[in-house]
Amino acid sequence: MKAHIWGSTLVADGKVYLGDEDGDLVVMAASKEKKIISTTNLGAAIYSTPIVANGVIYVHSQSHLFALYDESKSGRIDEPQKLDIDVKK
Repeated sequence: MKAHIWGSTLVADGKVYLGDEDGDLVVMAASKEKKIISTTNLGAAIYSTPIVANGVIYVHSQSHLFALYDESKSGRIDEPQKLDIDVKK
């Protein structure tokens, strides 16, 4: 985290998410003390602000769009929701 940060931070679920131009995505605890929970490098600069929608955090780098979610909390995201429908003939 020694590179420029161009996007805003995202605060969600008690955590602060931010990316830098080196491609580092850092997750910190939203607290008075500096506590880094996770750091990962996405391989390309992150100039945008991470966003969250429907339990998924979206991070856009210069070359990719990443969708991050906790599968244990949200279930399988790649399967359509099953509906019970009675078909009358």
